[in-house]
Amino acid sequence: MDNTSQILERSAELFAGQRLLLVNPPADSLTSELPADWHIWTWDYFVQQGLSSSLDEPHLSFSHLCPQVEELDGAILVMPKAIERAEYALAQMAPLLKAGCPLYVVGEKKGGVTRAEKLLAPYGSAIEKLDSARHCQLWRSVVQGEIEAFQLDDWQRSVRLEFSDQTVDLVSLPGVFSHGRLDEGSQLLLEEKAPLPAGKVLDFGCGAGVLATVLARRNPDSRFELVDVDAMALYCATQTLSQNDVQAQVYPSDGLSDVHGRFAAVVSNPPFHTGIRHDTSIAEAFFNEVTRNLLPGGELRIVANGFLKYPPLIETHIGSCRVLRENNRFKVYSAAAPG
Repeated sequence: MDNTSQILERSAELFAGQRLLLVNPPADSLTSELPADWHIWTWDYFVQQGLSSSLDEPHLSFSHLCPQVEELDGAILVMPKAIERAEYALAQMAPLLKAGCPLYVVGEKKGGVTRAEKLLAPYGSAIEKLDSARHCQLWRSVVQGEIEAFQLDDWQRSVRLEFSDQTVDLVSLPGVFSHGRLDEGSQLLLEEKAPLPAGKVLDFGCGAGVLATVLARRNPDSRFELVDVDAMALYCATQTLSQNDVQAQVYPSDGLSDVHGRFAAVVSNPPFHTGIRHDTSIAEAFFNEVTRNLLPGGELRIVANGFLKYPPLIETHIGSCRVLRENNRFKVYSAAAPG
């Protein structure tokens, strides 16, 4: 069981028998082992898949929006990696609670839970740290008065991006990769004007959908599919495509788990590198698996930090790798599947 779930289990007397909203939990056994009327909101498709065997659809929501659960006894947020995602979630959770109900935040110290007091301050009083163990903390506040209703428009950001051949209106939400801007890696990939092969193209880890939007316009003979593990990214990608009159299919996938069929090309600014870690095992697994989704001669085109040793991995699993474009931080790689 995850450390955050263990610290909640240590305070089981607070939760047992309660009607509770649990947001952003890990995919573990907490909801099975701690008896309560659990209502789960997750934006992580991996978690949704992991909990779907023990929770039915009315109790498990995979969405960019919080389910409107009534008559709650309390709500718990498991601290997400991005502080702005925590703010976004709490702004939806708090209005569901009546005055006097507890609002909890739990998480790892290194994951930002030490900011819980500041996060909870807009919604209640009597804020206190209830427990600290296993490198985690559990915080509680008591909701005061009626909380202002959540408005998605207050959190959704739309920015206009100018490229040499087109203008794109990008829609994003807090915690979605490169929220409200175009990141440097994607910009470099999109500076490459070499056409993609005609046919189906997969945008893997699509984020807010900027790659597929720009490339679909440049490659009218391509049919794009966009996948991501994050419900908010999928919502933003759908909105970005709609805003720019681009037709494409958008759906969730944990890695390539829900991707079927073979593609003329796979493009990506892959979410494999986190912080200062140089572990390339996730990338290697992807390069190995993606060969099953590439047609013979199909192209893999990705952008990555230049210091990551991707070319040997790409050549081992796919084929000869060449650099299409580079700057002092990133490189755009292209490889063709055998055949």
